[in-house]
Amino acid sequence: MAAFAYGAGYTATNVLTELARRTEDPVVRRQALQFSGLFDRGLNVTGGTIAGITGVITIFVFGYSPLTPWILAAIAIFAVIVGAGILFWSRVGREIDRATAAGDDARVNALLRSPRNVAVSRAENVLFITLIALMVLRPGT
Repeated sequence: MAAFAYGAGYTATNVLTELARRTEDPVVRRQALQFSGLFDRGLNVTGGTIAGITGVITIFVFGYSPLTPWILAAIAIFAVIVGAGILFWSRVGREIDRATAAGDDARVNALLRSPRNVAVSRAENVLFITLIALMVLRPGT
């Protein structure tokens, strides 16, 4: 259940941020970012924390060795995604929040469309899909 909440929150946050990135309407952009933040804080943080904890417990409940390659890869990918959220996206989010509060839509747009931010977002999406594939397919087991 926690993994579902995390996945739903992650997906909703990405879809809403992408909507904010692509729209030319500042009202739609502001609302998309507002809802994105709600999903991020409500489902990603809580669901991600619980998903990580229950994921580790599940390894032992189902009798997997923590040294199984797909499990090590999944843990590493999960850590990178969480680390990106903490170290990268929290800073970008604060910058966007400040620009939004100041009414600086041009700055919000620049931050959302920054090639670096878009590239990190796309890379993170690939990692997330890879994580799901690893957990579903469990290669080598």
